[in-house]
Amino acid sequence: MGSEIENEFINYDKYNAWGPVYQELKNEAAMQAIENEFSTAEARNAANRNKNRYRDVSPYDHARVRLSNNVYINASLVEVKQANRKYILTQGPLEVTVSHFWQMVWEQESKAIVMLNKLIENGARKCYKYYPTSEEDDEDEMEFEDVSLNVSVVRETQLDYYIERILLLKHIESGESREVIHYNYTHWPDFGVPQSPLVFLNFLMTVRQSGALEANVGPAIIHCSAGIGRSGTFCLVDSALVIIEKTQDMNSIDVRNLLLEMRTYRMGLIQTADQLRFSYLAIIDGGRRILSNGNSTLDILSDYLDQSSKKEDSPPPPPQRTTSLPVDRHPPPLPPRSPDLRKTEEKEEEEEEDYENQRISPKDTEELIPEKKEEENSTFRRRIQREERRQKTQNQIDRMREKQRKSELWRNRRSYLAPVAIGITLLIGGFFLYKYYF
Repeated sequence: MGSEIENEFINYDKYNAWGPVYQELKNEAAMQAIENEFSTAEARNAANRNKNRYRDVSPYDHARVRLSNNVYINASLVEVKQANRKYILTQGPLEVTVSHFWQMVWEQESKAIVMLNKLIENGARKCYKYYPTSEEDDEDEMEFEDVSLNVSVVRETQLDYYIERILLLKHIESGESREVIHYNYTHWPDFGVPQSPLVFLNFLMTVRQSGALEANVGPAIIHCSAGIGRSGTFCLVDSALVIIEKTQDMNSIDVRNLLLEMRTYRMGLIQTADQLRFSYLAIIDGGRRILSNGNSTLDILSDYLDQSSKKEDSPPPPPQRTTSLPVDRHPPPLPPRSPDLRKTEEKEEEEEEDYENQRISPKDTEELIPEKKEEENSTFRRRIQREERRQKTQNQIDRMREKQRKSELWRNRRSYLAPVAIGITLLIGGFFLYKYYF
């Protein structure tokens, strides 16, 4: 038996349950917003409507980023306390919001901007070009007088699947300036997922290595077009891997509850069932490598690439600049469990059984120190929650199978009834013909 997250992934894949699971999560998040009376009044204010890229994606008032001059911007501060992470998730800037976007970068003291979309996708503009580049026919400097900020490009590096820019953000009045890293990931389709967890995790590790996601700097700005789908996936995977690294335990991560918590800060995080599936896959892949190496996520990058390149069924290396990832490539399956891993899991099951025996003994419970009691109670509650969720998912799968069984039974009955109905019709028709002529 693997970890909880691996078992969930396998069951959802086996019964093709990602759609129902995702819909159930959406419904629970919607009920959560209603129960907590989350308001989006500022976003729906008539004066701010033209500052929202999409009418159905609005920041909650309690979590929206507030600029010093009280100007509205469609951006949310998402806090994941378990991982000690803070992100600013925002939409791709519009032409009318570019200056306020840079004002947010300046005031929040963000070290990096992570852009997960292209400017134009499928023939539609998904984001205004808010940054300068070093391309010949493009401007290498932009000035925003209304917020007294100037942005210029220091250098630009074109890599296989992302572009890294070092931008200089300067406050015109004070003369103070800061460097901001701009990461533009270019291989993630709108409403889709990357072709391989390997390439995505490589990109995530690169962002981490810059220190831009750490707690000692301003929150990183994460955006795609709406700031919820690809952006939510990026933050969910990053936070989950931080928790796994911190606890050294795959069972410490509860993807469903983690995503529901993040959705209390910004609506709609992760837009499709495929993005939810990819999140599970990336967390499992990255988490396994963290635990197998015993290293931090920053230390595993070189080993990660080396090991993957040795596998016969590993994903392809990042494409050349003039090519794209193969369209028909599916995310790689979970790696097979090794005999050593099975032994480890059997040992963990024995330890869990011992813990249950100890837990029901009042004498032993009284001897536990308060900290230990709290830790074990937390572990027990988490186990109960997982069991309830697993049972709920299994019930849903059973209902789907029963519905399918009844549908097949009805089709079979219909196939039997059709000849009978035809026979009866012919018999009645013959009777009337006989009466008519004779």
